Formats: sequence, structure tokens, C-alpha cells
Amino acid sequence: MAAAKILGGALIALSILGSILYTLWFLGLITWLDPQLAVKIPILLITLFFFFVVGFIGYVFLATRPAEPINSKTTSQ
Repeated sequence: MAAAKILGGALIALSILGSILYTLWFLGLITWLDPQLAVKIPILLITLFFFFVVGFIGYVFLATRPAEPINSKTTSQ
């Protein structure tokens, strides 16, 4: 339980730090990083994720066998 709390606290701290650094990068306040990349990289990642999901759905449609029809007649009464 203590390890989970430590991990949770570390994740919260990393998310806050990441948000601050990304905002500074986006606003151009980190001079050695190109602010255009702060927009281009997330858009690229979102687009790649979208196409991955579409491809995975296509794979599932392709690889899944059709369901057996359910007979409405019951044989045991």
C-alpha cells in the first residue's frame, strides 16, 4: 500500500512538472527548444494513435469469425 502511495505521489509530481515544462516550451520561453515542435509532436502522436486504432479495428473485423446463428426453437422442453 505504501508503494502505491509513493508511486501515486511521483506520478502527480511528474504530471505537474511536465505541464509546467510543456507550457514554457509552447510559449517559447525555453530558448533552445523550437516552439513549433511543441505543436507538431503531439499532433503527430495523436494522428498515429488514431490510425493505430483504425488499423486495430480493421484487424479485429478481419480476424474475427462470424457468430453462429442462434436458433429460436428450443429442443428441450
